[in-house]
Amino acid sequence: MKVNAFWTLIRHHTQIRRLWLSESIAAFGDYFLNIALMWYVFVRTGSGLALGLVAVVSFVPAVTLGPWLGAIGDRYNRKTLMVISNLSGSVLVAVLSFIVLIGYRAIWPIYGAMLLMSVTSALYNPARAGIIPEIVQPDQLVEVQVLLSTSRQTARVIGSSLGGFVISVAGAAPTMALDFIALILAALILTRIAYQSSVQSDVKPNKSAERTINDAWRWIRTQPTLLVMSLIGMVSNIALGPVNILPAMLIRGSFHASAAALGRFDAAIGVGMIAGGLVIGVVVISRVGLLLSAALAAQGLGILLVAVSPTVNVADIGNLVLGVGLIGANAPSQAMMQTIIPPDMLGRVFALFGAINALAIPITYGGVGAVGDWIGPQRAYGLAATLMVLCAVAGLATPGIRHFTKPSQPNMEAYAGAKEGRTAGNNE
Repeated sequence: MKVNAFWTLIRHHTQIRRLWLSESIAAFGDYFLNIALMWYVFVRTGSGLALGLVAVVSFVPAVTLGPWLGAIGDRYNRKTLMVISNLSGSVLVAVLSFIVLIGYRAIWPIYGAMLLMSVTSALYNPARAGIIPEIVQPDQLVEVQVLLSTSRQTARVIGSSLGGFVISVAGAAPTMALDFIALILAALILTRIAYQSSVQSDVKPNKSAERTINDAWRWIRTQPTLLVMSLIGMVSNIALGPVNILPAMLIRGSFHASAAALGRFDAAIGVGMIAGGLVIGVVVISRVGLLLSAALAAQGLGILLVAVSPTVNVADIGNLVLGVGLIGANAPSQAMMQTIIPPDMLGRVFALFGAINALAIPITYGGVGAVGDWIGPQRAYGLAATLMVLCAVAGLATPGIRHFTKPSQPNMEAYAGAKEGRTAGNNE
């Protein structure tokens, strides 16, 4: 991949540019919301368990509703579903900001709002997974995923750093409200994408959701590589529990630092992901499967550095290494799945994978908060590092992952049907 490949994608591919801009703006707002929410909940409750419950309610819709929402993504216009998701999310963010602003004493309305916001995400993600292969060539999937992930992490650096500052100056509610504006803008940009689905899905109007989901599950069971990837995804998500749940406890409780330090700590992951994305953009990487395994090992190393860190500055370095590993794993795994899965099944299969990966998360993340209260956040990070290294070993031990290479030609059989009748205007 050439050094200017990202710029080439943004400049010459109009639909990619619009998707990139929409997702970057939404991500910027999301990180303002996330850091404000986690800080507010911990300051209000002082409990790691309360932080864990935020993640629990966030994963419940992916497990319980994800497969059905994925079937909807294969049946209806994916762009429309993404717009609806962003607009619905903006309304819920406004409600959440108001709850925090008025200082409502009970914490359960926050969990309720987060639960509903997670439903909108469970609708958005399968639709997004399905629309990307329809507007890019198969040999561009890794680059596009890296572009989107790198841009999201640029937003993370800015959003987390500024978010910690805005919380200190204006409070949690105004910080959250910025996500409302971001989601509205993101939805408006999505409406500009010139998209008309070219996939002839097997999801017929008179075919029940249960039958379409069963069709996808039967296909998944014939794909051993995807099954191992799903297992790795589940275990790695569990390993990331302390990373997602315990930063506020770690920064405030272990290092006795401020919200601004929490913002820098979270932003360090984004810096690492940006750096990793730029490296992937410069270096031509054909052995995508080996990249995935190496990236999982890097995540384990980064989490371990946080676990043994004597100061918040050293912990920031650990998060930076973790970020490099995250971008190195996320983009290849997404591209591998979008290469292997038939276009007409992308929504359902991605949703099923999301449900499988998230299956243990509600219990685990609640448990992470309790474990953090019991043994402390740094020891919890140490346990997570062990799990992540095991995921790296599993990737190396699986031939279908170890030998997976990036497709070099855009005429793969799985995409043949999707390519026919693809509308012009994707490259302008």
